[in-house]
Amino acid sequence: MSVVWIVTTGNSDVKLIDETGWGDLRIKKMEQLYPCENEFSPTPESNSDLLTLPARVMGIAYGDAIEAHWDRLTFPLLDGFCQEFKTDKKNKPDHIIVLLTDQEAIFDDYSRGDAACPYWQDTYTLQPILKHYFTQVFGEKFANEKLEFSVLKPQQGADGLDDWDATLTLVKAELARWEENKWISKGDRVIVSHQAGTPAISSAVQLTCLIRFGKKVQFLVSSELDPDKTKFLKGSSYFETLQFKKLEDLLDRHDYSGMTSIVEEINFEGYEIKSRLLHLLKLANFWNAVEFEKFATAMGGAATSRSKEWWWSAYESAYLAVVRLKQENTVEAMFHSFRAVEGLLSMWCDEFHFDKKEGKKIKLSSDFTLPSGNKTRSLNAYGQGLYFALEAFKGVDVNSDTDIWNFGNKVFDKRNELFHKLEGLQDKNSVFKAWEIFNDSEEEWKARVLNCLNFISQEEFKSIEEASLMSQVHKDLGEVIKKITN
Repeated sequence: MSVVWIVTTGNSDVKLIDETGWGDLRIKKMEQLYPCENEFSPTPESNSDLLTLPARVMGIAYGDAIEAHWDRLTFPLLDGFCQEFKTDKKNKPDHIIVLLTDQEAIFDDYSRGDAACPYWQDTYTLQPILKHYFTQVFGEKFANEKLEFSVLKPQQGADGLDDWDATLTLVKAELARWEENKWISKGDRVIVSHQAGTPAISSAVQLTCLIRFGKKVQFLVSSELDPDKTKFLKGSSYFETLQFKKLEDLLDRHDYSGMTSIVEEINFEGYEIKSRLLHLLKLANFWNAVEFEKFATAMGGAATSRSKEWWWSAYESAYLAVVRLKQENTVEAMFHSFRAVEGLLSMWCDEFHFDKKEGKKIKLSSDFTLPSGNKTRSLNAYGQGLYFALEAFKGVDVNSDTDIWNFGNKVFDKRNELFHKLEGLQDKNSVFKAWEIFNDSEEEWKARVLNCLNFISQEEFKSIEEASLMSQVHKDLGEVIKKITN
């Protein structure tokens, strides 16, 4: 396992002790400093005696004049970092990756005419200066073999390095390239110094390294004004903060198996919190796998009595359909929503009319008129026959019981067609239309499913979430995570 030090760079990395020779250097580099060749000059810092220049300008002016002007260059942040490695030798890097920036492709000559343009703050031209610095500190052999420079370079038309999403994408791509080039591997211990550069770069480097290397990340931070304040910070606290944020995101997506993997990795202050989370996630994973009986048994308490109700599992199926719709799994959303009502019809028949069943048939005492106009005294004890039994034994009014009537007379037919042609469920609206909801309203779809269930069970639940035990487990998970992160 190697120790890899990743360093971001910015305007604060290289500074001047004085401006001796600046005038001559500027004149020699006027073409490269165009169109701001007359606007740049070393600027005194308000909190020190040092002078600063935009990073690109510093590199252009001094990059090929290092030997002559080396004594005028100073490196406050890097000095603090490197001194810490001398003090704490177990953290001395085996490999260094320096992250530079170059936004040349996204700023044209007109934009570069403003001396404040981010183009001038790019650090790409500092490479020869930084290589010389690391050669002085770690030796020529190390600098030639173990020092790598990586460039964040947005393409023409892309967002700049102050854009969080675009920068994160670039940093992820660079990390993949580092691994491909064997500059770094997942088994390495990683030290990150992220203070230099834009906030977007700093955050992207932290986030990407934590996601990839987890607890093997440490942060090395310093102060430009007081290098003695340089210190290592454990990445575990950063990592766990990131993991808790990921837990919240996964909970929002109802990804309980993903949450379980993360909870098992986190070191909690108290055993009870981890135990509580893992118990709730055990319940959630049973439920997510449609093992409702195991879910209720493991939940215990009030769930045990609720699960004895003949209608209970149908409401859990309905809530599972709601979750699958949120996850944009439209096929399963349709399957579980339909299954909830059809399954409840079957359970209703077993609960109240079991004596009428003969094998796969339901016997009637009088004629029943089918939608085709034919009369029968025998209905199928499955599929649409179950709905016809509901009409025969309980009665369904086409005007007042519209939700269950639509289910029995229209949704059944669409279900059969869709399940033989699954490409018909390409989006949420396809599910709504299959349920005879034509205004793309998820709330109306949920209400229709709920009303069908309530009609059959004679319960009076106000929402699918109220009827589902899993909905409460989901809330409990959110409350436990909230307590930990607050």
